[in-house]
Amino acid sequence: MAEEVYDVIICGAGSGGGFLSGEVAPYGSVLILDAGPHLAGEANHGFGSPARRRAATQINLGNYHPDNPFFNRGNLFFSYPMYMIEANPINASIAREARVVGGGSFINVGAWIRPRSIDWPGFAEETGVEGWTKAEFEPHFQKAEQILHVHRDPRSVWNKASILYEQAAQSLGIPIYPVASNRFRCIYCGHRLNAGMPCKYDALMSTAITQVPKALSFGAEIVDNATVVRILIENNRAVGVTYTREREAITVRARKLVVLAAGAIGTPLIMRSSGLHLINDNVGRFLRAHPGVPLDVLLPGDDWNSDRGYQWNVSHYIHDENGEPIDVLAFASAAFPSNTPWVAASIGFFGKPYKDLMRRFRQRAGVFLFEKKPSRFGRVVGTVEGPEVFYPVVDKSGFLEPKMLNDFHISVRQANEIFRRMGAITTFPAADTPPAILNQLLTLFVTTTGAIHSQGTCRAGASPANSVCDTYGMVHGLDGLMCCDASVIPHHISSNPNSLIMALANRASEFVITQILGRAINPEFHVSLPQRPQSDEALAGGVAV
Repeated sequence: MAEEVYDVIICGAGSGGGFLSGEVAPYGSVLILDAGPHLAGEANHGFGSPARRRAATQINLGNYHPDNPFFNRGNLFFSYPMYMIEANPINASIAREARVVGGGSFINVGAWIRPRSIDWPGFAEETGVEGWTKAEFEPHFQKAEQILHVHRDPRSVWNKASILYEQAAQSLGIPIYPVASNRFRCIYCGHRLNAGMPCKYDALMSTAITQVPKALSFGAEIVDNATVVRILIENNRAVGVTYTREREAITVRARKLVVLAAGAIGTPLIMRSSGLHLINDNVGRFLRAHPGVPLDVLLPGDDWNSDRGYQWNVSHYIHDENGEPIDVLAFASAAFPSNTPWVAASIGFFGKPYKDLMRRFRQRAGVFLFEKKPSRFGRVVGTVEGPEVFYPVVDKSGFLEPKMLNDFHISVRQANEIFRRMGAITTFPAADTPPAILNQLLTLFVTTTGAIHSQGTCRAGASPANSVCDTYGMVHGLDGLMCCDASVIPHHISSNPNSLIMALANRASEFVITQILGRAINPEFHVSLPQRPQSDEALAGGVAV
């Protein structure tokens, strides 16, 4: 049987690969491979397609159980063992990554936060990468925001806790912003109470209902439940991939380009399974992620309505005693944000049992605190079939590394102060928790829930001495291979990565169209930039620092 040949093969249909597919498909033959299912159907915003409603309802009814630590592939998720304790190489947390067409954009919370101004110089300082500047990326953010309907909700649809949280933070002089979100015709059902589950009603503008359908309309092909296990390399050029589907190994070839877009864990695993880590030892290194801790609060009365609506309405950076922002981003205000180990062990952190608990305890609300710039790097090792992730944010003392621990102490104090101004009865953790006990609680939270927003494992830079890819994601020293996902982000960012991934994918698409496929960009195939783009400050959650 002859091997099928395409101009471009894209391995992964998430925020990076899915976005890229929609931009390049009008210019050549494209094959999209994804390890998860394709929940197809025309987008029906505010109602949902039958396949996507079924998948989301099964989760909501509690019939779906995420993967367990001993088996890597679940129905909609990968579960990667993440070793977070430096002195304990045996017990692992679980890092879950989406395994579905649409990837992280299909199951994330929908918060659209751009990097801060202070993030951009760090890219060149860290790896010498050229072109990763705020000005260079601006039109690519704007284009993605057009496609994904990025906007802010009016306060009339916020829950009461979010409105009062914003007012209390402002009374303390803390800059706070409504969270921009990539949703369209949201009915504010409260179904998506946390990240980690799809939108039942097609309101979340993932690549699964935006860019992938666009690619298919231009003749691209998609194969779901296809696990890429190896890159074919001939004469120092990537010429195709081998993937497995229903226990059959299938090889397909690429005339022009192979794109790895399997995420910051999946992409280096494919490269390692292909032996590329033996050529460039940076493959899989420099892992960064965003560990988080919750703060739960008990409020007087039962009219907070926090089981309804969009859950992450406002965000702000935590400020220290001198009024300077630190590297912690706070999202408020959801019910039961803490997902404490004992809550998680009993009912999980999404679905009907979780929502029923919120309805039962209507006086609960809270804030989630993400450390955006830990002082530790991690590493992805192993293979597609045997993955391992090392991210030792707990040092040999048994507690979180000092910078993160200090940042979280400051964050707990400030969040407590905000909630006190709202009339909170009590908080957990409380501001007056003895430091030794608070250290234990914070460490337990992080190592129980793991870290999300993995990035940087095939980072872009000027040289293979400290990076894997060039400025557009083309792999150093190997023709015809590109990385297009969070793995290429060169250094820490102070935001959720989804917006940056889509912006870098749009930037990479222009390179692919003009330099790889040799075509001129046709404006008829792409959205035009808005006449009045939303300000960078507003979409960055306090970028004016």
